[in-house]
Amino acid sequence: MAASAPRNSINTRLYLLGAIFFFWCCVICLRLVYLQVFRYGDFEQRAQHQQQRTTEVAAKRGVIYDRAGRELAMSISVDSAFAVPTEMPDLAGTVSLIGRITKTDPRELLAKCKAARTFCWVARKADAETAERIRSLNLRGIYFQKESKRFYPKRELAAQVLGYVGMDDEGLSGIEREYDDRLRGKPGRMLISVDARRKWFGSVEKQPDPGENVVLTVDEKVQYIAERELETAMAETHSVAGTIVVQNPHTGEILALANRPTFNPNLSRQVTPERLKDHAVSDVYEPGSTFKVVTISAALEEKLTRPTEMFDCQMGSIVINGMRIHDSKPHGLLTVSGILAKSSDVGAIKIALRLGEDRFYKYIRDFGFGQQTGIELPGETRGLTKPVSRWSKVSIGAISMGQEIGITPLQLVGLNRAPAHAANCGIPSWCGTPRNFSAHGGSDETDDAGRRA
Repeated sequence: MAASAPRNSINTRLYLLGAIFFFWCCVICLRLVYLQVFRYGDFEQRAQHQQQRTTEVAAKRGVIYDRAGRELAMSISVDSAFAVPTEMPDLAGTVSLIGRITKTDPRELLAKCKAARTFCWVARKADAETAERIRSLNLRGIYFQKESKRFYPKRELAAQVLGYVGMDDEGLSGIEREYDDRLRGKPGRMLISVDARRKWFGSVEKQPDPGENVVLTVDEKVQYIAERELETAMAETHSVAGTIVVQNPHTGEILALANRPTFNPNLSRQVTPERLKDHAVSDVYEPGSTFKVVTISAALEEKLTRPTEMFDCQMGSIVINGMRIHDSKPHGLLTVSGILAKSSDVGAIKIALRLGEDRFYKYIRDFGFGQQTGIELPGETRGLTKPVSRWSKVSIGAISMGQEIGITPLQLVGLNRAPAHAANCGIPSWCGTPRNFSAHGGSDETDDAGRRA
Protein backbone atom coordinates (compact mmCIF):
# COMPACT_ATOMS: atom_id res chain seq x y z
CA MET A 1 0.00 0.00 0.00
CA ALA A 2 2.84 2.37 0.83
CA ALA A 3 4.52 1.72 -2.54
CA SER A 4 1.33 2.46 -4.53
CA ALA A 5 1.11 6.09 -3.37
CA PRO A 6 4.29 7.27 -5.19
CA ARG A 7 3.23 5.25 -8.27
CA ASN A 8 -0.15 7.00 -8.34
CA SER A 9 1.57 10.38 -8.03
CA ILE A 10 3.82 9.57 -11.00
CA ASN A 11 0.86 8.44 -13.10
CA THR A 12 -1.02 11.63 -12.27
CA ARG A 13 1.93 13.71 -13.41
CA LEU A 14 2.24 11.71 -16.63
CA TYR A 15 -1.47 12.14 -17.33
CA LEU A 16 -1.15 15.87 -16.67
CA LEU A 17 1.88 16.21 -18.94
CA GLY A 18 0.11 14.21 -21.63
CA ALA A 19 -2.96 16.39 -21.35
CA ILE A 20 -0.87 19.54 -21.63
CA PHE A 21 1.01 18.12 -24.62
CA PHE A 22 -2.25 17.07 -26.28
CA PHE A 23 -3.74 20.52 -25.64
CA TRP A 24 -0.84 22.30 -27.25
CA CYS A 25 -0.86 19.89 -30.20
CA CYS A 26 -4.53 20.75 -30.70
CA VAL A 27 -3.74 24.48 -30.47
CA ILE A 28 -0.93 24.16 -33.03
CA CYS A 29 -3.10 22.08 -35.38
CA LEU A 30 -5.97 24.54 -35.12
CA ARG A 31 -3.56 27.39 -35.75
CA LEU A 32 -2.17 25.64 -38.82
CA VAL A 33 -5.68 25.00 -40.11
CA TYR A 34 -6.57 28.65 -39.51
CA LEU A 35 -3.46 29.92 -41.28
CA GLN A 36 -3.52 27.48 -44.20
CA VAL A 37 -7.26 27.45 -44.81
CA PHE A 38 -8.81 30.67 -43.56
CA ARG A 39 -5.81 32.98 -44.07
CA TYR A 40 -4.52 31.35 -47.25
CA GLY A 41 -5.65 34.19 -49.47
CA ASP A 42 -3.96 36.84 -47.34
CA PHE A 43 -0.64 35.04 -47.32
CA GLU A 44 -0.87 34.34 -51.03
CA GLN A 45 -1.31 38.06 -51.67
CA ARG A 46 1.66 38.85 -49.43
CA ALA A 47 3.82 36.34 -51.27
CA GLN A 48 2.77 37.74 -54.64
CA HIS A 49 3.50 41.25 -53.44
CA GLN A 50 7.00 40.20 -52.40
CA GLN A 51 7.68 38.04 -55.46
CA GLN A 52 5.73 39.83 -58.20
CA ARG A 53 5.34 43.35 -59.44
CA THR A 54 3.41 44.86 -62.33
CA THR A 55 5.21 47.64 -64.17
CA GLU A 56 4.04 49.88 -66.97
CA VAL A 57 5.32 49.36 -70.51
CA ALA A 58 5.37 52.73 -72.26
CA ALA A 59 3.77 53.02 -75.68
CA LYS A 60 5.79 54.23 -78.65
CA ARG A 61 5.16 57.93 -79.05
CA GLY A 62 3.71 59.22 -82.31
CA VAL A 63 5.87 60.94 -84.93
CA ILE A 64 5.67 64.70 -85.56
CA TYR A 65 6.05 65.57 -89.26
CA ASP A 66 6.39 68.82 -91.14
CA ARG A 67 3.88 69.62 -93.90
CA ALA A 68 5.92 67.62 -96.46
CA GLY A 69 6.10 64.50 -94.30
CA ARG A 70 9.64 65.06 -93.03
CA GLU A 71 10.25 63.75 -89.51
CA LEU A 72 10.80 66.45 -86.89
CA ALA A 73 10.32 64.29 -83.78
CA MET A 74 10.42 60.50 -83.57
CA SER A 75 11.04 57.67 -81.11
CA ILE A 76 14.01 55.30 -81.24
CA SER A 77 14.65 52.05 -79.37
CA VAL A 78 17.22 52.19 -76.55
CA ASP A 79 18.30 50.01 -73.62
CA SER A 80 17.21 50.67 -70.05
CA ALA A 81 18.97 48.85 -67.20
CA PHE A 82 17.08 47.74 -64.11
CA ALA A 83 18.00 45.85 -60.96
CA VAL A 84 16.35 42.95 -59.14
CA PRO A 85 17.78 43.52 -55.63
CA THR A 86 16.85 40.04 -54.37
CA GLU A 87 19.30 38.53 -56.88
CA MET A 88 22.21 40.78 -55.99
CA PRO A 89 24.70 39.32 -53.46
CA ASP A 90 26.48 42.67 -53.13
CA LEU A 91 23.81 45.31 -53.63
CA ALA A 92 25.91 48.25 -52.43
CA GLY A 93 28.93 47.28 -54.54
CA THR A 94 26.88 46.73 -57.68
CA VAL A 95 25.04 50.02 -57.30
CA SER A 96 28.33 51.83 -56.72
CA LEU A 97 29.72 50.50 -60.02
CA ILE A 98 26.63 51.56 -61.95
CA GLY A 99 26.61 54.96 -60.27
CA ARG A 100 30.15 55.66 -61.49
CA ILE A 101 29.20 54.73 -65.06
CA THR A 102 25.96 56.72 -65.14
CA LYS A 103 27.33 59.60 -63.01
CA THR A 104 24.52 59.10 -60.51
CA ASP A 105 24.78 59.34 -56.72
CA PRO A 106 25.22 55.69 -55.55
CA ARG A 107 23.47 56.49 -52.26
CA GLU A 108 20.30 57.52 -54.09
CA LEU A 109 20.41 54.38 -56.24
CA LEU A 110 20.97 52.19 -53.19
CA ALA A 111 18.00 53.72 -51.37
CA LYS A 112 15.78 53.19 -54.43
CA CYS A 113 16.84 49.56 -54.79
CA LYS A 114 16.28 48.78 -51.12
CA ALA A 115 12.80 50.28 -51.26
CA ALA A 116 11.85 48.53 -54.51
CA ARG A 117 13.02 44.98 -53.60
CA THR A 118 11.92 43.31 -56.86
CA PHE A 119 12.43 46.01 -59.53
CA CYS A 120 14.40 49.24 -59.69
CA TRP A 121 15.55 51.32 -62.66
CA VAL A 122 19.27 52.06 -62.50
CA ALA A 123 19.91 53.51 -66.00
CA ARG A 124 16.81 54.67 -67.87
CA LYS A 125 17.13 55.13 -71.63
CA ALA A 126 20.90 54.96 -71.58
CA ASP A 127 22.98 55.84 -74.63
CA ALA A 128 24.63 52.96 -76.48
CA GLU A 129 28.03 53.45 -74.85
CA THR A 130 26.65 53.55 -71.30
CA ALA A 131 24.48 50.48 -71.86
CA GLU A 132 27.41 48.53 -73.29
CA ARG A 133 29.67 49.43 -70.34
CA ILE A 134 27.07 48.19 -67.86
CA ARG A 135 26.40 45.05 -69.90
CA SER A 136 30.12 44.23 -70.14
CA LEU A 137 30.36 44.02 -66.33
CA ASN A 138 27.97 41.04 -66.37
CA LEU A 139 26.57 42.03 -63.00
CA ARG A 140 24.28 39.60 -61.25
CA GLY A 141 20.75 40.95 -60.82
CA ILE A 142 21.10 43.59 -63.56
CA TYR A 143 18.87 43.22 -66.62
CA PHE A 144 18.02 45.26 -69.71
CA GLN A 145 14.70 46.20 -71.25
CA LYS A 146 14.05 47.95 -74.57
CA GLU A 147 12.32 51.33 -74.29
CA SER A 148 11.48 54.18 -76.64
CA LYS A 149 13.43 57.43 -76.40
CA ARG A 150 12.40 60.67 -78.07
CA PHE A 151 14.78 61.82 -80.79
CA TYR A 152 14.81 65.09 -82.69
CA PRO A 153 16.80 64.53 -85.91
CA LYS A 154 16.96 68.25 -86.79
CA ARG A 155 18.22 69.16 -83.31
CA GLU A 156 17.50 72.86 -82.61
CA LEU A 157 15.19 73.31 -85.60
CA ALA A 158 11.73 74.51 -84.46
CA ALA A 159 12.63 73.52 -80.90
CA GLN A 160 10.13 75.83 -79.18
CA VAL A 161 7.35 74.66 -81.51
CA LEU A 162 8.07 70.96 -81.01
CA GLY A 163 8.96 71.14 -77.32
CA TYR A 164 10.46 68.15 -75.52
CA VAL A 165 9.49 65.21 -73.31
CA GLY A 166 10.48 63.92 -69.88
CA MET A 167 11.99 60.58 -68.88
CA ASP A 168 8.58 58.88 -68.96
CA ASP A 169 7.80 60.32 -72.40
CA GLU A 170 5.37 62.91 -71.04
CA GLY A 171 5.22 66.12 -73.07
CA LEU A 172 6.66 69.07 -71.15
CA SER A 173 6.49 71.91 -73.68
CA GLY A 174 5.43 72.85 -77.20
CA ILE A 175 3.38 70.52 -79.40
CA GLU A 176 4.69 67.60 -77.33
CA ARG A 177 2.83 68.99 -74.33
CA GLU A 178 -0.24 70.38 -76.08
CA TYR A 179 -1.04 67.04 -77.72
CA ASP A 180 0.51 64.73 -75.16
CA ASP A 181 -2.63 62.61 -74.70
CA ARG A 182 -2.73 61.76 -78.39
CA LEU A 183 1.00 61.41 -79.04
CA ARG A 184 1.85 59.15 -76.10
CA GLY A 185 -0.70 56.37 -76.78
CA LYS A 186 -1.80 53.87 -74.15
CA PRO A 187 0.76 52.01 -72.01
CA GLY A 188 0.90 48.24 -71.61
CA ARG A 189 1.68 46.10 -68.54
CA MET A 190 4.52 43.73 -67.68
CA LEU A 191 4.43 41.22 -64.81
CA ILE A 192 7.82 40.81 -63.11
CA SER A 193 8.24 37.69 -60.91
CA VAL A 194 10.99 36.28 -58.70
CA ASP A 195 10.99 32.51 -58.14
CA ALA A 196 12.15 30.54 -55.08
CA ARG A 197 15.75 30.64 -56.34
CA ARG A 198 15.51 34.42 -56.62
CA LYS A 199 15.63 34.31 -60.40
CA TRP A 200 13.80 37.08 -62.27
CA PHE A 201 11.52 36.59 -65.23
CA GLY A 202 8.98 38.88 -66.86
CA SER A 203 6.02 38.56 -69.18
CA VAL A 204 4.00 41.21 -71.00
CA GLU A 205 0.37 41.04 -69.87
CA LYS A 206 -0.88 43.80 -72.17
CA GLN A 207 0.80 45.19 -75.27
CA PRO A 208 0.99 49.01 -75.45
CA ASP A 209 -0.95 50.92 -78.11
CA PRO A 210 1.31 53.35 -80.02
CA GLY A 211 0.48 57.05 -80.13
CA GLU A 212 -0.94 58.94 -83.08
CA ASN A 213 1.17 60.93 -85.53
CA VAL A 214 0.79 64.66 -86.14
CA VAL A 215 1.45 66.74 -89.24
CA LEU A 216 2.30 70.42 -88.74
CA THR A 217 1.80 73.26 -91.19
CA VAL A 218 5.47 74.14 -90.62
CA ASP A 219 7.81 73.59 -93.58
CA GLU A 220 11.26 72.37 -92.55
CA LYS A 221 13.05 74.27 -95.33
CA VAL A 222 11.26 77.55 -94.63
CA GLN A 223 11.91 77.05 -90.92
CA TYR A 224 15.63 76.59 -91.57
CA ILE A 225 15.81 79.79 -93.63
CA ALA A 226 13.87 81.75 -91.00
CA GLU A 227 16.20 80.60 -88.21
CA ARG A 228 19.30 81.37 -90.29
CA GLU A 229 18.07 84.88 -91.12
CA LEU A 230 17.10 85.49 -87.50
CA GLU A 231 20.61 84.62 -86.33
CA THR A 232 22.09 86.95 -88.96
CA ALA A 233 19.81 89.84 -87.95
CA MET A 234 20.53 89.34 -84.25
CA ALA A 235 24.28 89.35 -84.89
CA GLU A 236 24.02 92.58 -86.88
CA THR A 237 21.89 94.33 -84.25
CA HIS A 238 23.58 92.76 -81.20
CA SER A 239 20.18 91.53 -79.97
CA VAL A 240 19.78 88.97 -77.20
CA ALA A 241 16.44 87.54 -78.36
CA GLY A 242 14.23 87.54 -81.41
CA THR A 243 11.51 85.77 -83.35
CA ILE A 244 10.37 85.37 -86.96
CA VAL A 245 6.93 84.15 -88.02
CA VAL A 246 6.29 83.11 -91.64
CA GLN A 247 2.63 82.77 -92.57
CA ASN A 248 0.63 81.95 -95.68
CA PRO A 249 -1.62 85.04 -95.87
CA HIS A 250 -4.27 83.18 -97.86
CA THR A 251 -4.80 80.28 -95.45
CA GLY A 252 -3.27 81.52 -92.20
CA GLU A 253 -0.99 78.48 -92.00
CA ILE A 254 2.23 79.05 -90.09
CA LEU A 255 5.11 77.92 -92.32
CA ALA A 256 7.86 78.80 -89.87
CA LEU A 257 8.14 80.03 -86.31
CA ALA A 258 11.75 80.78 -85.38
CA ASN A 259 13.09 81.78 -81.96
CA ARG A 260 16.43 82.74 -80.52
CA PRO A 261 17.88 81.85 -78.08
CA THR A 262 16.98 78.22 -78.62
CA PHE A 263 17.88 74.75 -77.33
CA ASN A 264 18.50 71.18 -78.44
CA PRO A 265 15.52 69.07 -77.26
CA ASN A 266 17.76 65.99 -77.34
CA LEU A 267 19.66 67.59 -74.43
CA SER A 268 16.63 68.83 -72.53
CA ARG A 269 18.31 68.53 -69.11
CA GLN A 270 20.56 71.43 -70.07
CA VAL A 271 17.64 73.70 -71.00
CA THR A 272 17.01 76.99 -69.20
CA PRO A 273 13.58 78.68 -68.96
CA GLU A 274 14.73 81.54 -71.19
CA ARG A 275 15.69 79.13 -73.99
CA LEU A 276 12.35 77.36 -73.73
CA LYS A 277 10.47 80.60 -74.25
CA ASP A 278 8.50 80.93 -77.48
CA HIS A 279 8.80 84.66 -78.08
CA ALA A 280 6.26 84.65 -80.90
CA VAL A 281 3.39 83.80 -78.57
CA SER A 282 4.62 84.91 -75.14
CA ASP A 283 6.32 88.29 -75.68
CA VAL A 284 4.13 91.40 -75.48
CA TYR A 285 5.21 94.76 -76.88
CA GLU A 286 3.77 97.99 -78.29
CA PRO A 287 3.36 97.49 -82.07
CA GLY A 288 3.97 101.15 -82.96
CA SER A 289 3.22 102.32 -86.49
CA THR A 290 2.37 98.82 -87.74
CA PHE A 291 -0.89 99.20 -85.81
CA LYS A 292 -2.00 101.97 -88.18
CA VAL A 293 -3.17 99.16 -90.45
CA VAL A 294 -5.89 98.39 -87.89
CA THR A 295 -6.90 102.04 -87.61
CA ILE A 296 -7.18 102.60 -91.35
CA SER A 297 -8.76 99.19 -92.09
CA ALA A 298 -11.49 99.84 -89.54
CA ALA A 299 -12.34 103.24 -91.07
CA LEU A 300 -12.40 101.79 -94.58
CA GLU A 301 -14.63 98.93 -93.45
CA GLU A 302 -17.05 101.41 -91.87
CA LYS A 303 -16.93 103.51 -95.08
CA LEU A 304 -15.84 106.54 -93.07
CA THR A 305 -13.11 107.27 -95.60
CA ARG A 306 -11.65 106.01 -98.87
CA PRO A 307 -8.04 105.38 -99.96
CA THR A 308 -7.89 108.55 -102.05
CA GLU A 309 -9.37 110.97 -99.51
CA MET A 310 -7.01 113.81 -98.58
CA PHE A 311 -6.19 114.63 -94.95
CA ASP A 312 -4.37 117.71 -93.69
CA CYS A 313 -1.60 116.34 -91.50
CA GLN A 314 -0.86 119.85 -90.20
CA MET A 315 2.88 119.65 -90.77
CA GLY A 316 3.16 116.90 -88.16
CA SER A 317 1.44 118.43 -85.14
CA ILE A 318 -1.97 117.91 -83.55
CA VAL A 319 -3.59 118.64 -80.18
CA ILE A 320 -5.90 116.05 -78.53
CA ASN A 321 -7.71 117.15 -75.39
CA GLY A 322 -4.97 119.59 -74.49
CA MET A 323 -2.01 117.32 -75.34
CA ARG A 324 0.11 118.09 -78.41
CA ILE A 325 1.44 115.14 -80.43
CA HIS A 326 4.20 115.51 -83.03
CA ASP A 327 5.06 113.42 -86.06
CA SER A 328 8.66 112.32 -86.56
CA LYS A 329 8.54 114.16 -89.91
CA PRO A 330 6.25 117.03 -90.95
CA HIS A 331 3.63 116.22 -93.57
CA GLY A 332 1.01 118.38 -95.22
CA LEU A 333 -1.79 116.93 -97.34
CA LEU A 334 -1.77 113.12 -97.60
CA THR A 335 -4.23 110.58 -98.94
CA VAL A 336 -5.27 107.69 -96.71
CA SER A 337 -2.85 105.52 -98.68
CA GLY A 338 -0.19 108.18 -98.16
CA ILE A 339 -0.84 108.28 -94.41
CA LEU A 340 -0.07 104.57 -94.28
CA ALA A 341 2.91 104.84 -96.64
CA LYS A 342 4.45 107.83 -94.81
CA SER A 343 3.39 106.49 -91.38
CA SER A 344 1.83 109.78 -90.35
CA ASP A 345 0.78 109.82 -86.70
CA VAL A 346 -1.37 112.91 -87.21
CA GLY A 347 -3.20 111.30 -90.12
CA ALA A 348 -3.84 108.09 -88.14
CA ILE A 349 -5.18 110.09 -85.19
CA LYS A 350 -7.60 112.02 -87.41
CA ILE A 351 -8.93 108.76 -88.87
CA ALA A 352 -9.31 107.23 -85.39
CA LEU A 353 -11.28 110.27 -84.22
CA ARG A 354 -13.76 109.64 -87.02
CA LEU A 355 -14.20 106.08 -85.79
CA GLY A 356 -14.81 107.05 -82.18
CA GLU A 357 -13.72 105.10 -79.12
CA ASP A 358 -16.39 102.38 -79.05
CA ARG A 359 -16.20 101.52 -82.73
CA PHE A 360 -12.40 101.59 -82.69
CA TYR A 361 -12.27 99.25 -79.69
CA LYS A 362 -14.70 96.86 -81.40
CA TYR A 363 -12.34 96.53 -84.38
CA ILE A 364 -9.35 96.06 -82.10
CA ARG A 365 -11.14 93.06 -80.62
CA ASP A 366 -12.32 91.88 -84.04
CA PHE A 367 -8.71 91.74 -85.20
CA GLY A 368 -8.07 89.35 -82.30
CA PHE A 369 -6.05 91.62 -80.04
CA GLY A 370 -6.48 90.99 -76.34
CA GLN A 371 -7.23 87.30 -76.90
CA GLN A 372 -5.35 84.14 -77.77
CA THR A 373 -4.99 83.22 -81.44
CA GLY A 374 -5.73 79.54 -80.87
CA ILE A 375 -2.43 78.35 -82.36
CA GLU A 376 -2.43 75.57 -79.75
CA LEU A 377 0.99 76.19 -78.27
CA PRO A 378 1.45 76.34 -74.48
CA GLY A 379 2.32 79.67 -72.92
CA GLU A 380 0.47 81.90 -75.37
CA THR A 381 -0.53 85.24 -73.87
CA ARG A 382 -3.51 87.39 -74.84
CA GLY A 383 -1.62 90.66 -74.98
CA LEU A 384 -2.76 93.86 -73.26
CA THR A 385 -5.83 95.82 -74.32
CA LYS A 386 -7.77 98.17 -72.07
CA PRO A 387 -11.56 98.48 -72.25
CA VAL A 388 -12.86 101.90 -73.30
CA SER A 389 -13.88 102.61 -69.70
CA ARG A 390 -10.18 102.72 -68.80
CA TRP A 391 -9.04 104.90 -71.70
CA SER A 392 -7.62 108.34 -70.97
CA LYS A 393 -8.51 111.48 -72.95
CA VAL A 394 -5.65 110.81 -75.35
CA SER A 395 -5.86 107.00 -75.54
CA ILE A 396 -7.69 106.97 -78.87
CA GLY A 397 -4.83 108.94 -80.43
CA ALA A 398 -2.11 106.88 -78.75
CA ILE A 399 -3.66 103.54 -79.71
CA SER A 400 -4.22 104.65 -83.32
CA MET A 401 -0.45 104.76 -83.75
CA GLY A 402 0.31 101.59 -81.76
CA GLN A 403 0.86 102.87 -78.23
CA GLU A 404 -1.01 102.02 -75.00
CA ILE A 405 -1.63 98.52 -76.38
CA GLY A 406 0.42 95.31 -76.10
CA ILE A 407 0.38 92.53 -78.69
CA THR A 408 2.37 89.38 -79.50
CA PRO A 409 4.38 88.92 -82.71
CA LEU A 410 1.91 86.24 -83.83
CA GLN A 411 -1.02 88.62 -83.37
CA LEU A 412 0.81 91.19 -85.47
CA VAL A 413 1.31 88.66 -88.26
CA GLY A 414 -2.47 88.22 -88.29
CA LEU A 415 -2.81 91.77 -89.64
CA ASN A 416 -1.63 90.49 -93.00
CA ARG A 417 -4.59 88.18 -93.23
CA ALA A 418 -7.84 88.89 -94.93
CA PRO A 419 -10.46 87.60 -94.69
CA ALA A 420 -9.67 85.60 -91.54
CA HIS A 421 -7.62 86.29 -88.44
CA ALA A 422 -4.62 84.18 -87.37
CA ALA A 423 -6.61 82.04 -84.95
CA ASN A 424 -6.44 79.16 -87.42
CA CYS A 425 -2.68 79.38 -87.98
CA GLY A 426 -0.38 76.48 -87.33
CA ILE A 427 -3.02 74.17 -85.92
CA PRO A 428 -1.56 70.67 -86.29
CA SER A 429 -3.57 68.17 -88.31
CA TRP A 430 -3.92 64.73 -86.76
CA CYS A 431 -3.49 61.71 -89.01
CA GLY A 432 -6.54 59.50 -89.17
CA THR A 433 -8.93 61.79 -87.29
CA PRO A 434 -12.29 62.98 -88.61
CA ARG A 435 -11.30 66.64 -88.36
CA ASN A 436 -11.54 68.36 -91.75
CA PHE A 437 -7.92 69.06 -92.70
CA SER A 438 -6.20 69.28 -96.04
CA ALA A 439 -3.58 66.75 -97.00
CA HIS A 440 -0.66 68.95 -95.97
CA GLY A 441 -2.03 70.06 -92.65
CA GLY A 442 -4.03 73.31 -92.29
CA SER A 443 -7.78 73.45 -92.13
CA ASP A 444 -9.85 73.53 -95.29
CA GLU A 445 -12.42 75.60 -93.42
CA THR A 446 -12.03 78.95 -91.70
CA ASP A 447 -11.98 78.62 -87.93
CA ASP A 448 -14.94 80.08 -86.03
CA ALA A 449 -12.53 82.52 -84.46
CA GLY A 450 -11.59 83.86 -87.91
CA ARG A 451 -13.01 87.29 -88.64
CA ARG A 452 -13.22 89.62 -91.56
CA ALA A 453 -11.23 92.74 -90.75
